[in-house]
Amino acid sequence: MINDQTIQELKQAREEAEALKATAKGMLEVVEKSPAYIEASDKARKAADYVLELESHIRHTALTEYADTQDKHPRSEIEIKLFKVVDILNDVAAREWCFLNFRPALKLDTKTFEKAAKDGSIPTELATVSEEPRVQIATKL
Repeated sequence: MINDQTIQELKQAREEAEALKATAKGMLEVVEKSPAYIEASDKARKAADYVLELESHIRHTALTEYADTQDKHPRSEIEIKLFKVVDILNDVAAREWCFLNFRPALKLDTKTFEKAAKDGSIPTELATVSEEPRVQIATKL
């Protein structure tokens, strides 16, 4: 049996957790407003942008060179990898083909299926709907 003391302990534990979370958030806000943090954050953002710019330039240059030379290792630090990419030209036609020829490619949309089962649209030999007890504790104790 759940007694009043247990509920009271939960209430106090929640209040303490929230107070500590608020304290930590307040401390973080103070740090984030400090000139040193603002400067460091700005420098970090600029450095990250520069890294992305350099990586993009290296990728572009390496792909351009690969198109001319077919060299997959232009440098020891760089490797060109080839990936097979599939472009489905007609989703509807592909789906219809799969219905007739390749059922493993078809995936069940479980969310939609479960909703239909709850609405009574799915035969009971395919899905059953039952009730499951779950505990919800009031947020305001």
